[in-house]
Amino acid sequence: MTPEHHTILSGIAPVDERVGGLEAGGSYLIVGAPGPEKLVAALQFLHTGVQNGERCALVTNADVEGILDVASAWGFDMRDAWDDGTLQIVGLKDDFELRAMRSIAPEEVVEELAAVLSPDLSRIAVDPGMMFLAGGTKTLLGSSYMSWARAQNATVVTTFSVDGGAAWLPSSADWLIHATTARLVLEKRTDGLYRLTVSPSVPMPGKREETISLDLRPGGGLVRPENFPARRGGDRGGVDENRLLLLSLGEHDSADLEAWATQSFEADVVTEPFEAVTRVQSDAKYGGVLIHTPGRRSPEAIKACRAIRPLTRAAIVLASDDAVRATDRIQVLEAGADDFLSGGVDFRELGLRIRQAIARGANPAMSGQRKGTVVPPLVPEDSKGGRVPMDTFRAEVRKRAREVDSAFFCILVVESSTLPPEDLRRALSKPIRTEHGDIVSGTDGHSLVLLQGARVSQLGPFLGRLRTRLDEQVESGDAGVEIEVLSHPVDSDRIAEILESSGEQAD
Repeated sequence: MTPEHHTILSGIAPVDERVGGLEAGGSYLIVGAPGPEKLVAALQFLHTGVQNGERCALVTNADVEGILDVASAWGFDMRDAWDDGTLQIVGLKDDFELRAMRSIAPEEVVEELAAVLSPDLSRIAVDPGMMFLAGGTKTLLGSSYMSWARAQNATVVTTFSVDGGAAWLPSSADWLIHATTARLVLEKRTDGLYRLTVSPSVPMPGKREETISLDLRPGGGLVRPENFPARRGGDRGGVDENRLLLLSLGEHDSADLEAWATQSFEADVVTEPFEAVTRVQSDAKYGGVLIHTPGRRSPEAIKACRAIRPLTRAAIVLASDDAVRATDRIQVLEAGADDFLSGGVDFRELGLRIRQAIARGANPAMSGQRKGTVVPPLVPEDSKGGRVPMDTFRAEVRKRAREVDSAFFCILVVESSTLPPEDLRRALSKPIRTEHGDIVSGTDGHSLVLLQGARVSQLGPFLGRLRTRLDEQVESGDAGVEIEVLSHPVDSDRIAEILESSGEQAD
């Protein structure tokens, strides 16, 4: 990164007016749901550069003619820049992402990219960034790419697509927050406009988060909406953005969290959901509500969120000490929370996320009865939970694997050298969550546990508690437990092999 830290124009006029442009030599992530707006922002950034006579590059999986046509349609004609070499377009082959992921040395892929780019570039745009970042999970390829981007003298923007209607980074991509200079998060609003949140990775005086409304127009790109008042997203009448209600259900670091909240906000602290409901009913000034909970009290926290949501315009953020399952995250968002953090609390990130949520404004709770809204079930409606015979377990796995909304789960293959199979499965049945569709079964050879919505990266604390519970079942304190963790759909072949080896023997 250049040492002088001067700024350059992003090409999006309202952004340049509000935040002063982008930091030269910085690395930026343009985040949003699938759609054209991320590419448009990247093209707008490059077009501004070539208009100023800067040398620029676009790394893309599209063909040159196609991307130039797209740029022209949005109002950014860069054919002359391409012809005279001011704009370099590096087109990657269709199978690039797959080859990169399978490479024995992924960092060499980034080195090859660096070798084909001109050394005197001022701006680089990479679209789609998923070619390197693979869904946001921290990989050797992704880390190598972000290290390369930060090391450039050029300003680098990378587009990052998130699934569904959400526009914010998934929890697996949290590492990208501090791997970039800032994130430009684009969300489509219900009125057809876009909300762009410029979120610095490290807020400081003069570099705070800003929320800007934009329109996306053919021939113009991302522009200021016509007849739209210039105002911040947090300007909601009667709401004080510095007022926070903390519902503290946590057990670890509760005192520290309460001290931080009262120092960072004008905060009121309660420890019971009923108290929180009473407070928001009697005080409409809260800008935010923070619910802090350990994993075991997450159902209680979700109920509290659902009760608070219709009573206040405040943004609601839920923070859990423990890593949680996707099913918990879905339920929290359905209950009306505006953001959700899990796996421990970093106060700096927590403060940033709360202020981001307040600036965006509160989201309504989702309901299947809302017009045009259908909330999918966590598992197929006729699915079973709890302890089941082996043939039912096998049928449930196959049924859920066929459904998009229930196809993500983990299976634990558990064996014990000391516990009889019946005792083992009885112990395994106690910590599972039947209301989420968790099931237990097995044969004399091994016991099987299906954890609906769980991912391997989230299971560390659960597996630790499970081993402790099983060891407590024997006098020696060591149940001799071996656990193989399989994730569907990644390990679908191994799962099929396990089910086949289980034969037709019932639990």
